[in-house]
Amino acid sequence: MSKNFSGKQYQCVVGLQDLSVVTLGSATTTNVLTASNNLFMEMPTINPINFDGMITQSGTLKSGKRALTDEDLVQQYGYGEVTWDFDYLVKNELLMQNLLKLVVGKNIDSTASFNITDAATKDEDLSHGLNANDTVANILLLAPTGPDTVDANDHRMHSAVLQNLTISMDMTVDSGRMHMSGQFMSGYKPVIADSGLTGATTASDFEKGLFECGTRTMGGHAVTMRSFTMTISNPASRVGHQGIAGETDGYVRGTEFEITGSASVKLDVLTYTFLTDWQGGAGSSQAIVVGDGANFSITIPAARYTGFTPDMADEGIFIDVPFKATLGADAASNLATIVMT
Repeated sequence: MSKNFSGKQYQCVVGLQDLSVVTLGSATTTNVLTASNNLFMEMPTINPINFDGMITQSGTLKSGKRALTDEDLVQQYGYGEVTWDFDYLVKNELLMQNLLKLVVGKNIDSTASFNITDAATKDEDLSHGLNANDTVANILLLAPTGPDTVDANDHRMHSAVLQNLTISMDMTVDSGRMHMSGQFMSGYKPVIADSGLTGATTASDFEKGLFECGTRTMGGHAVTMRSFTMTISNPASRVGHQGIAGETDGYVRGTEFEITGSASVKLDVLTYTFLTDWQGGAGSSQAIVVGDGANFSITIPAARYTGFTPDMADEGIFIDVPFKATLGADAASNLATIVMT
């Protein structure tokens, strides 16, 4: 009789794929990761890899029949995408920095203050067989070692691109601590086997959030902030296919690199001016700064407000102010500067 086990027994490891050792798209069962970056991502619930986008079926009902036979259904596995979604309550500095690096790409150094410039959003090489850089990830879902032999079915999603990353802080959720959530995508078949691997210990060395943000300004105005969220979107598309399995010939990041977000702030005489800032349109971009002013900050130099929605609650009126980052008047300006060390 087979044994029982629960989702709590699964563990997740997220690491940078060392492309100088295992090239982009390699299906080797050896999970080679950049040294010291094979890190546990500890979450209350681990989502499974979604295979739906990589399995297609087609069937044609033959004349003289009203039901399909088995051979009428043709299936192809490999052309498409697999995805994996996560929501991580941040506790580890290196893992957080790796996620930032993966979503921006191009080997930007996220261990210090780094700028998301116009140049940083262009010309990233993600061709099949690439053997340099480490801007793709391995997602390893470790099956439990007992009570049965299910551990022979670890799932490893290799050569995965981080499509988007949302940074969120809400004073009513998890004591205001930072969450990071997003979606990885791969155009290559995941490896299902006993990986024989584990993750490095992830220290609790970054447990900051909204209450640590002594600086909270929008358009130069200090605000009382209830929540803040920012999404970095850097989507990739698979490029055709290579080989006989239908797997992708690498990726291209060609659509808009976008930073959007929203802040919920108390309505007062200063924040009411955000309505006219929004109505003003072109030429009315505003700086947004959130952080502790030292080793934890998010700065958007030229954000355009894209809305103004009051929450008319009895306990105080807050307004939701969505925004979109721009390069400002100077094309060499930064979309954002992020410091998380």
